[in-house]
Amino acid sequence: MDQALHDAIAAVIPNCYGTVAPPEAVPPYAVWQRIGGDSSEYLDPADEPQVDKSQVQVRIFCTDVLEPKLKMRALTTALASHEWLVVRPMSGFRDDFDHDMSLFVAERDFEVIV
Repeated sequence: MDQALHDAIAAVIPNCYGTVAPPEAVPPYAVWQRIGGDSSEYLDPADEPQVDKSQVQVRIFCTDVLEPKLKMRALTTALASHEWLVVRPMSGFRDDFDHDMSLFVAERDFEVIV
């Protein structure tokens, strides 16, 4: 799931990083991380889980106040139409400003199911 989700985000925001962006990251960029979710569900006594369900947070960092909002809308649309990942927004997105980096931020939590 992680690689597929990373690739889906990177298709919209090419500068995409898991968990933390490197110090030299050039905006616009996205950072995603798992923030929770249900335990893997076992539908039979197999060794491997058959369902992977996670809560994922995506943060988009940009230099312009409107850019992260627009990119978050585009990302939400792209993730909702993914070929085999089931991605659902868990709420509306949040706006923020990172004073340390002087970047505008849009942040949203998603439920991701494989």
